[in-house]
Amino acid sequence: MPCIDIKLQTVEQIFDNRDPAPFRERDLDPDLADLLLDAGEDLVGEDGFKVVFWLDKPCPAGEIETAFRAHFEYTVERLRRARRRRRRTGLISLAIGVVLVVALVALAQFVTANLKGALGAGLHEGLLVSCWVVMWKPIETLVYDWIPFRHERKVARKLLAAPVDVRGAATRDVRPIETVAGKSADARARPPEPRGTPASRA
Repeated sequence: MPCIDIKLQTVEQIFDNRDPAPFRERDLDPDLADLLLDAGEDLVGEDGFKVVFWLDKPCPAGEIETAFRAHFEYTVERLRRARRRRRRTGLISLAIGVVLVVALVALAQFVTANLKGALGAGLHEGLLVSCWVVMWKPIETLVYDWIPFRHERKVARKLLAAPVDVRGAATRDVRPIETVAGKSADARARPPEPRGTPASRA
């Protein structure tokens, strides 16, 4: 199974130091959360993957998994609410846009009937172009903006469903899991394997 490896020294590095909440309820460190989302995006096409935290100082697996699950449950819900707000904004913008388009078309017809020559033609065309400008944002919001929201929610859900494992640094010698896409919290690679021994996959 593909794997996202996160190498840390202590469990405290997982959490946001600015968050005063109790240990189990604290948010993940923003840089770590971004790293997980980037790695999850690389693996979103896989049937599944796991997240392994390598710690120099071991801690109970439940401590990390509880915070990990809580963070991505909140992320999924936050994205759902953001998309709902965005859609509501788009509908309000569409209603305003329709009213403005009716007014602009009526004004363009008035200009055509009362102003002749180049001035009248220019104002008429300008008012029609304004109709397109007025409608562009509502159309973009309602028709296109759902695409990145849907993708972000898919990545967050994949991470939420991923198995979480916590391993001590001492176990790194056996290389139990093959790293995918080089996702790690630091730049250190795992120790080289003995020649002739293939990497095992979880």
